[in-house]
Amino acid sequence: MSIKVANKAMLDLIHNEAVNIYDTPYWELPLWSHSTELQNRIMFSIESIYLGEEVKFEATYPDINDNIKNVEVTIKPVYSHNGDITALVAMGYDTTSAKEAEKKFYKTQQQLATFFEMGVDGFLIGTLKKPVNISTLGLDESFNIAYNEETVANYNSAINDILELNVENLRLSYLFEKDDIDFETIKKYWFSMIANGYARFMIKFQSKRYRTKKYAEFTMVPVIEQNMYSGSYSTVKDITLDKQNEERLFLMANFDYLTGVCNRRYFIDSVNDILKDTTNPMCMVMFDIDHFKSVNDRYGHDTGDTVLRTVSNTINTLLSADGLFARMGGEEFAAIIYKDLDESKKIVEKILSAIRKFEIKIDDVILKTSISAGITKIKHGESFDSFLKRADSALYDAKRNGRDRYSIQ
Repeated sequence: MSIKVANKAMLDLIHNEAVNIYDTPYWELPLWSHSTELQNRIMFSIESIYLGEEVKFEATYPDINDNIKNVEVTIKPVYSHNGDITALVAMGYDTTSAKEAEKKFYKTQQQLATFFEMGVDGFLIGTLKKPVNISTLGLDESFNIAYNEETVANYNSAINDILELNVENLRLSYLFEKDDIDFETIKKYWFSMIANGYARFMIKFQSKRYRTKKYAEFTMVPVIEQNMYSGSYSTVKDITLDKQNEERLFLMANFDYLTGVCNRRYFIDSVNDILKDTTNPMCMVMFDIDHFKSVNDRYGHDTGDTVLRTVSNTINTLLSADGLFARMGGEEFAAIIYKDLDESKKIVEKILSAIRKFEIKIDDVILKTSISAGITKIKHGESFDSFLKRADSALYDAKRNGRDRYSIQ
């Protein structure tokens, strides 16, 4: 079992001259001198050849810089014409690069698995048992198959936390069947995904855990090869806090903090938008609380705030769906009423009557209040400033004529 012939690659590998390895047992080559355990394993492996086995094993060896490298060795017997083993041929392949690549692959695979499972965002893979040919079937029929048959094949735990359900083996479409998404909307998103290579959309639903609205953002990417759709990859983000902050900022920017009704800016923008889309008769009304300054001076600002809240809530409730109401500043309010002048007058009379009945008890004193109003008909095509000035002028007339009444211009 000693070395008789070695090629140049072998000599280069062990950095030695042929004379120094000839007649040396294979397991005693300088290649294996760094490990007695490896030498013994090679020796016993070679012995097994005589049992008719081909030997293959992985080993390590030090290079010229003493860096440990990997090699895969195969030893085959050479037989004589009568079946006796006359020699052994050992072939080695340097597998160092392959081993390093394999290590990197497994490391990357572990990192991806960790990222997939431990990520805050949800990840899921939807698959069809049998891919569908989009070009042959067409988008409508392909969507119907995907909608009814695509199931969740793989997912991470964050998906269940975000959507508050167990998605295992669920049809993918079930995830989207929430409060505000119908079949046609899901279909639109699917078509967009196929056309653009991805689709991003939001769903909202009632959280069972927190009993509040919850929002999730889906980003879906289709798996298509040669027009065959086989499934999709999705990322799901919980954007509830973002939406809540967005809504909070919207309320702060557009609604009055004290009364809860819309503010001047939001009112003006909304009225202008409404007038662009309709030619129906409408009226503008300005309201002002009578003698409000004396309420603040005599009873304090807390009482004044109560008056403001009660007046605004009363007007807003009586207007209901018939108009849009806002606090313009201080004790002054405005409304646009989606009715003609006669109907608007009736609504304003009802509002003034309700405010007269309003009472606040302060110690032994019952505080009563009233409001004045100015009404004007909005003319087609005129600017906001134009009918606002007219309504404001009408309000001034009502106050000048004794308050607790309305005037028309």
